[in-house]
Amino acid sequence: MLQAGGYRFFATSVQEANVHMPIRAVIFDLDGTITQPYLDFDAIRREIGLGEDGGPVLEAMEKMPPQQRRRTEEILHYHEEKALAASQLNEGAEETLACLRDRGIHVGVLTRNRKCNAQAIAEKHGLYFDAVVGREDGPVKPDAFGVRHLCRHFGVEPAETLLVGDYLYDMLCARAAGAVGVLIVNHGKAGTFAEHADFTIEKLSEILRIIDEKNDAERAAS
Repeated sequence: MLQAGGYRFFATSVQEANVHMPIRAVIFDLDGTITQPYLDFDAIRREIGLGEDGGPVLEAMEKMPPQQRRRTEEILHYHEEKALAASQLNEGAEETLACLRDRGIHVGVLTRNRKCNAQAIAEKHGLYFDAVVGREDGPVKPDAFGVRHLCRHFGVEPAETLLVGDYLYDMLCARAAGAVGVLIVNHGKAGTFAEHADFTIEKLSEILRIIDEKNDAERAAS
């Protein structure tokens, strides 16, 4: 691990292979990344009847009979609507997204939430996302589908893309797709996922320095 400025850089195989690749797109997780952490999945699992060790909700739903699945969807939608109504942006989110737009860098959102909720977050807080992939669009994180779909949409390579998130599945998704995983450490469990990240940050604005340093390295190597 190398210390650089306000963030930490983990020399993984992805980073070592792509150290001179420019960054042309940034894909963000939603809850806990663009917005402050809100959803309590332990509480949601208890309400559904899964128990705290019941595993990820979306994967558990795939194994449920139709009636139980419909009820689970209602519970999940209720909690997601509450999260939307109470949502607050993480520090620097609006300014960071504006800086990315000014630099001509594509901005995507990849969430295990519904696409409509990501779009509602954008409308509520005056944000703009170039594209959004939600759980209705295909296999969810940690599957690489969403990153690869957004990269094709933007016309960029995964190695030219940062995936910024606060959870293990974000980092596993980045690695599976060949993107650069950036972990924002803003809650108690986040630090336990650091070994799977290429970079760790404490504030969203720190990704701008990562982009500058990677793009400077690419220009120096060309």
